[in-house]
Amino acid sequence: MRDALLLIGHGSKDPRADDVLPYYVEQLSRSGRFSTVQACYLEKSPSIQEAVQAITADRVFVMPLLLAHGYHTRVTIPDELGIKASGDVVDGKEIILLEPFGRSEHIVRLIEGRIEPFKI
Repeated sequence: MRDALLLIGHGSKDPRADDVLPYYVEQLSRSGRFSTVQACYLEKSPSIQEAVQAITADRVFVMPLLLAHGYHTRVTIPDELGIKASGDVVDGKEIILLEPFGRSEHIVRLIEGRIEPFKI
């Protein structure tokens, strides 16, 4: 079975945001775990539908790069994926919708690391 990873970002008009998803695609592609690692956006191109259609793997892990559940994780993303629940099959691909980041000690450490340079 071939697995793919689809990273979903919100999208932004701010050019400083343009290198974030490509960075994660590059880093996660290096593992060799996935036949494809691709990025798409909620608010710009490529869209979720475009990205899923371009993926030829049997199973697609979908990671919303969002902190918490909300409208996008409950409604927008499942609707765009064409699923009712994680594990549904669409066009011959099993779609596994992963949880957003949520509560994580890794994020706590990341926040602390961003503050560290400013400590006296």
